[in-house]
Amino acid sequence: MDASVSELDRAGERAGWACALVGGLGRALGRLPRALAGAAAAGWMLLIWWLSSGPIDVKPPLPAPGFFWNLAHAPVFGLLAALTATALAPRPLPSSWPDPGRLARVAAFVVAVGWAALDELHQARVASRHGSLLDLVTDATGAACVLWIAAYAGSARAGERGLRTRLAIAVLLCIAAGLTATLGDRPR
Repeated sequence: MDASVSELDRAGERAGWACALVGGLGRALGRLPRALAGAAAAGWMLLIWWLSSGPIDVKPPLPAPGFFWNLAHAPVFGLLAALTATALAPRPLPSSWPDPGRLARVAAFVVAVGWAALDELHQARVASRHGSLLDLVTDATGAACVLWIAAYAGSARAGERGLRTRLAIAVLLCIAAGLTATLGDRPR
């Protein structure tokens, strides 16, 4: 595990804040035993369910709070995908870590999007809430972006410039999905 992550930390092209960020997160997740990673993923799922079970009375002190609530879906489900992928990664961790491997990535994406769909159906049945297909798209975007970045970070070609580019693209995709959900879900 540490050998593959330390490759991200090599001098030159692989040194910088993006490699440090992704490498540090990869090391932290990689230290979780499978059972603890699974419990963390399950706990995160329960927190999502609980938060969806009632009205949200908190208004962020920001302009366009609806946009920020919609945008928040992406990192919430991105973290679920990361925790699930960590729980499903083979042990010992693959030499490609923080990439958990194709099977774990696909399974983590399916779990995250499946939970997102179930959560949207749940919200559709909660008074003062509504389910939204566009929120589901934002959820899936967050999960896909996290897993895409993990796959690249674990590859032999991973470097600072590539990670920065992928992080920027992921942020822009999540913003676009959040904005689409905000504009698409407006009352007519």
